[in-house]
Amino acid sequence: MNDGIVKIKVKDKIHENLGMNSSAKNLFKELNNSQNKEINIDFSDVVFMSRSFAQEYIYQKNKSKKKIEEINVPNDILPMFEVVQKDFE
Repeated sequence: MNDGIVKIKVKDKIHENLGMNSSAKNLFKELNNSQNKEINIDFSDVVFMSRSFAQEYIYQKNKSKKKIEEINVPNDILPMFEVVQKDFE
């Protein structure tokens, strides 16, 4: 078991354009099956994120037992997370 924090770069794992909610679902399927308890999701170099991706990402994150933190979120992507997060509050 790995007790350290693992970093996953979204651009390398999925794409720089995050459009499909199934991509978020597949990402969390992999994360939830990993041995790591703490995961940093690195959004550097991501240029687009759709609302459906953001909704699925936050839904899956809230459902996950892992400690997940977003890092290096570009300024033009951050507002989408903020808007969608309000839907879950």
